[in-house]
Amino acid sequence: MTTRTIGFWAALSMTLIACGAPEVATEGGGEDGEIAAAAQALEGFTFDARELATAPAARLPAARLTLRSFDDALIQRSLIGADQQFTPLSELGRRTERESADWTYEKDPSNGQVLVLRKTPSGPRISPDEALLRRNALARLNSWGIPNDEIGAVVQRRTLREDQDGTAASAPEVHRYKTFVFRAVNGVRVQGHRAVVTHTLDGTFNRALIRWPAIASTGHRLRTALTAPEIERRAVEALSAEGERGGSVRLRWKYVATPLTSGEVTLTLTVGAILGAGATPSGVIEEPREVDIDVAAL
Repeated sequence: MTTRTIGFWAALSMTLIACGAPEVATEGGGEDGEIAAAAQALEGFTFDARELATAPAARLPAARLTLRSFDDALIQRSLIGADQQFTPLSELGRRTERESADWTYEKDPSNGQVLVLRKTPSGPRISPDEALLRRNALARLNSWGIPNDEIGAVVQRRTLREDQDGTAASAPEVHRYKTFVFRAVNGVRVQGHRAVVTHTLDGTFNRALIRWPAIASTGHRLRTALTAPEIERRAVEALSAEGERGGSVRLRWKYVATPLTSGEVTLTLTVGAILGAGATPSGVIEEPREVDIDVAAL
């Protein structure tokens, strides 16, 4: 296992250098006292950098979602799969809403968002094959224009519901089946981009919530010249600037998207520093926190 610990002396030196402070003397009462006080406030970080062992390829996949997928005809035919007449409901800037007898959808090509809702009720409850629902969800997204080269993790989940009559809640029961599809390029997740496809209890497609902007053909920063130890030193500086003083940290590659006026995005290779969940002094469990690390070479 590739783990690395940077103690508070190294972290302190790097923090002072980053702030433009002169080199710290190792002799002299006053300066020694300042070092000791700062060292007490800055403990070490332990890094798990196994996911940085191999840098992602510095290229984009040939097959990518394009702005054309946000045309109304493609949304209606390939994403919804409805052969119905759609009429406009509202329009605000580039965001528009349309409906048919059975469906309503809203799209905003400027940020790559689409929301699809079925208006008609579902059929009788059955026990659908969840693996089949997963395949159907992926096939629907493929048909709309999302290629497999842009698909990363896929997670299948059930949502539960309780009925309450004012005295007691019923036992939880399955309400919907959801397929979470996360965007990834070169095996690296793109932050904030995903699609959630929902099926009802009879296995019918019911809803889609998508944030998947088209990727521009140029303007990306897909590589870094930094080594893992150099990234760890930057992580110490960034975490310290966020008020963190130590703990176990997992480092992972990710892409951060920058929106363009065209509705497309450019990608920047970044490292996420994830601090493990922990308990506060009052006993409250905190969620893992992630801090972005700029890995552009200076």
